[in-house]
Amino acid sequence: MKRAVRWAILYAVVIIGLSSVPGKNFPEAAWLAHDKVIHFGEYGLFSFLVAKAMNTRVTASGQIFLITLLLAGLFGMLDELYQSIIPGRDSSVNDWIADVTGVLLGSCVYLWLKYRRDQTTVH
Repeated sequence: MKRAVRWAILYAVVIIGLSSVPGKNFPEAAWLAHDKVIHFGEYGLFSFLVAKAMNTRVTASGQIFLITLLLAGLFGMLDELYQSIIPGRDSSVNDWIADVTGVLLGSCVYLWLKYRRDQTTVH
């Protein structure tokens, strides 16, 4: 298994691990009030890793983008559903929208960096 795939899987496990923590066990911290920003960043990094993993199987940028959007977006939806059964945690469509927005940015950043890398190796 390629290293990029292992990193994406490991990060997915971390996301599920964090989602498994009951709400009462989370520390009181001011930065946790910015929950949508956290979702955005969490899934931005996740989609970057998924896109990099997809690049080991698919080379067309459009396919990488669509597969990453589907996989990471679906994972975000399942994560939100999972959080709804964890005591003290809540799940919302707005959290999922923040996840998917992060997915869009993370995959676009990966593809932009891939494009730049490909351009420098061609010339």
